[in-house]
Amino acid sequence: MQKDYDFLISVTKKNNGVIKYSDVEKVGISKEIFFRFVKNNGFERAYHGIYTSPDFFSDEMYLLQMRFPKIVFSHETALYLHSLSEMEPNPYSVTVPNGYNSVNLDKMGINIIHCTNKFYDIGLSDIASNYGNMLRVYDKERTICDIIRKRKTIDISVFNYSVREYAKSGDKRLNTLMNYAKKMNIEKSVRNTLEILL
Repeated sequence: MQKDYDFLISVTKKNNGVIKYSDVEKVGISKEIFFRFVKNNGFERAYHGIYTSPDFFSDEMYLLQMRFPKIVFSHETALYLHSLSEMEPNPYSVTVPNGYNSVNLDKMGINIIHCTNKFYDIGLSDIASNYGNMLRVYDKERTICDIIRKRKTIDISVFNYSVREYAKSGDKRLNTLMNYAKKMNIEKSVRNTLEILL
């Protein structure tokens, strides 16, 4: 019993105050022990099978990622996470691979972008949320490619601001940007956008 509790505590610490039943079920811990641990330690239910400790700050993006591990924060949400947009994203935008069952995400009002499997891994990175939890997000270069690709669906002021902020950023990687653009078959669009706005 103590060994199980020690494991549950270590998982909670690793996930910054969040615990998923699916993670502990894999190692053979019973529902009874899991739910006793949750109840005795004042955990609250965030989603089905996902619980948060009393000292967990309500980090919606992190909880969303815990519930849907395949999502990658992208487009307007990625712009915000990279400080390339002044507007807080509402709703969140996430990218998922083609074939991914996104019914529950759709019910939550999340903006879902389906992506071919060959593009899904391009520019995958991690970034800290406002609460210090690590989120899966596309890097700046992939995000710029994405918004140029979906330019007609992006607010023009957000689009112009983000591209100009990217151009001014000290950590931009133009070679990487053009490499991604080539892989995503949008090299000409990216070049034209940079020439016009920069």
